[in-house]
Amino acid sequence: MLSNQPVVSRRSFLVRSSMVLGGVVAGPALLSACTKTSTGGTASRLDQLKSSGKITVGIAGEQPYAFLDHGKLTGQDPTVQMAIWKAVGINTVEAKQVSFDALIPGLNAGDFDVISAGMFINPTRCQQAAFSEPVYVAPDAFLVPPGNPDKITDFKSVATAGIKLGVFSGAVEGGYATQAGVDKGNIVTVPDLSAGIQQLEQGRIKAIGLTSITLAWALKQNPAIKAELTKPFVPKVNGKDVLGAGAAVFRKADTELVNAFNAQLKTLKDSGELTKLIEPFGFGPETLPPADLTTAKLCAS
Repeated sequence: MLSNQPVVSRRSFLVRSSMVLGGVVAGPALLSACTKTSTGGTASRLDQLKSSGKITVGIAGEQPYAFLDHGKLTGQDPTVQMAIWKAVGINTVEAKQVSFDALIPGLNAGDFDVISAGMFINPTRCQQAAFSEPVYVAPDAFLVPPGNPDKITDFKSVATAGIKLGVFSGAVEGGYATQAGVDKGNIVTVPDLSAGIQQLEQGRIKAIGLTSITLAWALKQNPAIKAELTKPFVPKVNGKDVLGAGAAVFRKADTELVNAFNAQLKTLKDSGELTKLIEPFGFGPETLPPADLTTAKLCAS
């Protein structure tokens, strides 16, 4: 199913806290792709970052994509980016945490240099910012009571079962459910995964819909959760597969930065090192993007 060219989106997983790791983040001056040098020439943003030895990334605090663990930046996306920026010649990666929906505005305002949050590539976002080539793909799944008593496998089966489904505010899963025929009265908005799991365990909802990676991570972190994960699947909208593909996100002016990132990303993919970097966070070979899945195609979808 992953071999077909998919429609691509990304849920808006909102985190309301804000945190800075490792120092003060530079301001709107970052908007410029190049700066005048003392000799009258220009230095690209890449040259500036290499000279300073430091880059600032924007994160949304969503596990396991990008988050702070006791103040330390970690997660699938920052781990990949740290390896890439080190290879480029930038050894220090700092982070600023904002809500997911504030990432692109913050990037374009110069609050950070690149988004490191596993953000999905889609045409709307491609109009606002520049994406690297895909770093990973993520199917959906459900958390359900042990034994999956309602036998759900996709959003259509949720509609058929007539059960209450937990989704996040602004998340694409709510749209997927509606498209599949789930009654709006059965779509329950939960503020976060912890609250959703509590409602699931209490029987107030019968399933939680999210990416399989996030749900698997939650179960790994807390084996006491009284729930199980359904088999991952690719949602369909209007008969088309909707496969999420995450990438790093840059300002449109920072073409050289994007190119440097993509070159090192290709090296990681070709060497097999990318899989090793992401496996500790619940990713694996099945989450690597198909070879023919490119940012150009996804932006034009």
